[in-house]
Amino acid sequence: MINVNKKEVERYLGYRGLNSVDENVSKTIDECIEEMNDKVTPRYTYKTFPIIWNMDEMEKNCEFAGIHVEDGPLLKNLKGCREIVLLAVTLGPAPDMLVRRAEVRDMLRAYVYQAVGAAMAEAWCEEVNDMVRSEAAERGLYTRPRFSPGYGDFPLQVQKDFERILNMPKTVGITLSESLLMTPTKSITAVIGLTENNTDCHRAGCEECNMHETCEYSRS
Repeated sequence: MINVNKKEVERYLGYRGLNSVDENVSKTIDECIEEMNDKVTPRYTYKTFPIIWNMDEMEKNCEFAGIHVEDGPLLKNLKGCREIVLLAVTLGPAPDMLVRRAEVRDMLRAYVYQAVGAAMAEAWCEEVNDMVRSEAAERGLYTRPRFSPGYGDFPLQVQKDFERILNMPKTVGITLSESLLMTPTKSITAVIGLTENNTDCHRAGCEECNMHETCEYSRS
């Protein structure tokens, strides 16, 4: 069972601040969380690679698993890292199936399924992130906040590299469309830098950390 933060589901549905969730929506969220947990087939895969830094350029670029990264937010996030983890996680086809069925008869439920699926995928990714963090700690290493393709200077085109390197269709059942969107849709790919420096990164990520504006490793 994947523990889903109900407040995160509400946030995905657009409830913020003074916008309160009514009893009907709250009940539907609970039902959708329970049903989705019964039907999802969570899977994950990850591999670790060394990071090769171009020291002649004063760490203005680096390379890992054949992927080249130029100066920008990801490079800043990886500063001081010697290894990197490439990961892919998915909830399987069930969330997409539930959404499609609900769209025929109950659009509210379809929207809630979408929100629950998004929150559950993030929660599952955090669980896998914790596995990576624990394994790194056993080797005296620390993790940086994960960074996904399409964010900042990490182009969506590297999804093709993830697909090839992690053999995603076979290992986790994730395929890419021509526009590089993943199927099943409730899937996440990301990199996680590993460093000997204890940066004490906030578990919830850069957006929730009170050092967000000043941390030199922030992903934004």
